[in-house]
Amino acid sequence: MQTLPDVQAPARTLSPKWNIATEGLSAAQRQTILDRMKAVSFDPKEILFDQGEPSDTLLLVTEGRVRLFQTLENGEQFTFGICLPGTILGLAATVTGQGRILSAEALESATASIMTRTDFLHCLAEIPPFHWNITRLLAILSIESIERSGPMVLDRASVRLGTVLKSLARPEPGDTSQQCLLVVDLTQQELARMIGVSRSWVAIALSEFERLGLISKSRGKIVIRNAKRLDGFIAEERNH
Repeated sequence: MQTLPDVQAPARTLSPKWNIATEGLSAAQRQTILDRMKAVSFDPKEILFDQGEPSDTLLLVTEGRVRLFQTLENGEQFTFGICLPGTILGLAATVTGQGRILSAEALESATASIMTRTDFLHCLAEIPPFHWNITRLLAILSIESIERSGPMVLDRASVRLGTVLKSLARPEPGDTSQQCLLVVDLTQQELARMIGVSRSWVAIALSEFERLGLISKSRGKIVIRNAKRLDGFIAEERNH
């Protein structure tokens, strides 16, 4: 039987929302929703959906991390966040029936539970507590979007680089302090697309990060040597 995640996310990523959507529901009501969802798998770098596509499905990330981004007219990409298991994707667009305004890409092997818009609307009509939870969740997402959009637009490229690196990083094996983080299998070109800069800028910026002792890098691997020190750098750069 398919199971759904019950997890909490660190602040540097988009926080899970499935717990809010199912809060207060009975086991039978949860099962009714679950029965209308289909499990799908995605390979690393695979696109879950593209901006502009019809919003005919709702996705719940169950495993892996997913990047939400928007592609501008000039081809540049802007990363809105990294989603962890428990995050609902495409909720607002599915409710309104409008085209998707963002794209989603699996950063690693990932799975998701997908519900069609028809089944989603059926669950809203048949399960009043679920309808209320979704209304509350949409309000929360709206507030978070406003709070997040201002700093993202105003952030310097160096801040965006540091923030994206932290979002993509995992604890390095053997580091009990959880302060040494590891980013693997990410090219400078991919990193440049996420930040909205050139690959040459990324190369120079990573070298500067290394000179400052924030990271160390080798082929196919970037090590954040101390997460708290990188946080301090990001905060200082934002205040300049």
